[in-house]
Amino acid sequence: MKIVLVVARIFLGLFLLANGLNFWFHWLPITPPDSEQATRLMDGLVFSGLFGVVKYVEVISGVLLLANRFVPLSLALMLPLTVVIAYVDFILIATREASTFALLLVVPQALLMLANLRSYLPLLAMRGPEGIPSAAEIREAITG
Repeated sequence: MKIVLVVARIFLGLFLLANGLNFWFHWLPITPPDSEQATRLMDGLVFSGLFGVVKYVEVISGVLLLANRFVPLSLALMLPLTVVIAYVDFILIATREASTFALLLVVPQALLMLANLRSYLPLLAMRGPEGIPSAAEIREAITG
């Protein structure tokens, strides 16, 4: 199972890095969606500048995954983007190509999030610990 997780992490990291950098370097062809709703959503993201933010998050998450550093954080950063991308690809565009793209993103991310579930369990507490953590607690959380 460990090999599967390493392959999934490296694949997702490369996938995110390539798609994120493609925004600036245009080495992969980008076909405009046939769906009017998807086109309008993409136009809104591009014209508002939010699409650039999305691409920065993809690049940062991809680099973190490839470096095997802050993996749970990287996956958490990508989760809202993955949900939107999956919705657009599965529901709005709904072509085989778009669905394949979404699966290439969703499957490794879901697998890696399940493998890192212990990192997310404290977020599910009904009441979290109150107060500002000490410098030692922060250092321990970062370094493990």
